[in-house]
Amino acid sequence: MKLKILVIDDSEDDTFFFKRMLAQSGVSAVIHSASSGDAGLCKIREESFDCIFLDYNMPEMDGLHVLNNIRNIDIDTPVIMLTGQKDEKMIVKLMLEGASDYISKNALTEETLRLSVENALRVFHIRKEKQIAEAALKQSEARLAEAQRIAHIGNWEYDYDTKNLFLSEEAQRILGHSKDNLHPSPLDFSGQVHPEDMGTVLEYVDSFKNNSSQEVTIRYYSFDYSIKHLNIKCHICKREDGVIETIIGTIQDITVLKNALVATQKATVKSKATSIVMSVAVFLFLISEAILDPIIDSITASLLISLSCKGGIAVALKPMEYFLERIMLSKIVFH
Repeated sequence: MKLKILVIDDSEDDTFFFKRMLAQSGVSAVIHSASSGDAGLCKIREESFDCIFLDYNMPEMDGLHVLNNIRNIDIDTPVIMLTGQKDEKMIVKLMLEGASDYISKNALTEETLRLSVENALRVFHIRKEKQIAEAALKQSEARLAEAQRIAHIGNWEYDYDTKNLFLSEEAQRILGHSKDNLHPSPLDFSGQVHPEDMGTVLEYVDSFKNNSSQEVTIRYYSFDYSIKHLNIKCHICKREDGVIETIIGTIQDITVLKNALVATQKATVKSKATSIVMSVAVFLFLISEAILDPIIDSITASLLISLSCKGGIAVALKPMEYFLERIMLSKIVFH
């Protein structure tokens, strides 16, 4: 497939010479030309090219201004500058402004021309591939961040040498971390752990020496003063000598899950308490019918006494259910 090359040069003789040398260099190309910077910019806006050769010394608009205009309209086509003489400062400025390469007209040969085209295109394609890879990486990172946000999972990494703790954005959000520092010390968070879970945390940290993977669930006082249930997983990375190098892991906010579990346990206890009280109520009703009613019937105002007894039993059922539920709940540890 032939390359589509544009030559912008105000000299017709130089353009003719350049075209002939490019044809003899072995580069397969269809060559277009423009005799001024304005004409070249018009062509660039209307058509796409694989490579542009741009003369630096042109009247009205020199090559640097043309190059600036090309880059300002987001055209990233490789631009190879053609210079009359080798001026180091000017060359550095051209490269900083986005030129892909430069060739001195005095040193122009078929070989230098071919190599310049090949190198410029190779660098251009590498840059393109890098941009595509970076865009894909950013998209993957965005998807991962969104997945972590939905699942309430953040990632972290602790460097044993530098004593720095890196927290992802989601991990910071979970912890309610209000600082801008992305590398806080673990000591910043130790005071937020629930006192009853500090022993668990110390055992967890101490076990790093013997195990490569760990998991723990703790209660945590967030910086926004709410209590959260956190599930922390980690993997210990050691050097060849067995010394811990880094610890990487995840942190997940399981507060909603824990609250749902507690609510389910409470509902189960309430259901059991209600069932027990109803069983007691049926038993008392049967006792009342079988034993108390015959006795009450022989007494004056038996109806009033019967209603009072049964009413008393009915009124006592709700307090009985409440206290029974409290007793059963006190025997369950909600962590």
